[in-house]
Amino acid sequence: MILKIHGTSGSGKSTIAWTFLKTFTVDMLTNEVGKVEAYRVQPPDFNQPIYILGKYTTQCGGCDTLNADEQIELLHRYAPLGHVIYEGLLASEYYGRLGEASAQYGDDHVFAFLDTPIETCIERVKARRLAAGNTKPLNEDNTRGRIKKIDALKRKLKTVFGRKVVDLDHTIAYDQCYALLEDADSVKS
Repeated sequence: MILKIHGTSGSGKSTIAWTFLKTFTVDMLTNEVGKVEAYRVQPPDFNQPIYILGKYTTQCGGCDTLNADEQIELLHRYAPLGHVIYEGLLASEYYGRLGEASAQYGDDHVFAFLDTPIETCIERVKARRLAAGNTKPLNEDNTRGRIKKIDALKRKLKTVFGRKVVDLDHTIAYDQCYALLEDADSVKS
C-alpha cells in the first residue's frame, strides 16, 4: 500500500511519520551522494517493510524536503519493495504530476486526509514558529486558504479521478494509518 497523508500546516502529517520512526527499528536510506531520501521501518507483525519518504531531521520534514520529481522517483523506487508513506505540504495542494505518477498503483494508493480543526493547525504553526525564534505574525489567511485547496483536492480525487480516499480522525490518525497498512500487509502476504 502507498499512503499519501494530506493536511495543511500543523495538521499532524509529520507527527504520524515521526510516530512510525519512533516506534519501530529504523534504517535511514541515502542516495549516492549521502542525502537522506527515506527510512525503512519494519513493524514486527508486518511481512513487508514500510518506507517513509523524505528527510526527518527537524520537526517538519518529509516530502517538503523533496521536489515533485524526487518524490515521483522515490515513490517508484520504494513501492515495489513494500509499503510507502509520504506526506508534505507541497504535494497536498495539487494532484498534478505526482498524482498522475501514482495512478499506476490503483487502489493500492490511498489518499488520507486529516480532519484537524483549522484553529488547532494555526496554533501549532504559531508554536512551532515561536520555538524556532520566529516572532513575525503568522498570516493565518495562507493556512486557511490551503485548507480550502485541500478540500477541493479531496473532492477531485474522489469524483473526477475515482481514487481511494479516506478520512483520518486527527485524534487517532496514527492508529488509523497503522490499521490501513496492517490490512494491506495481510493481503500482500
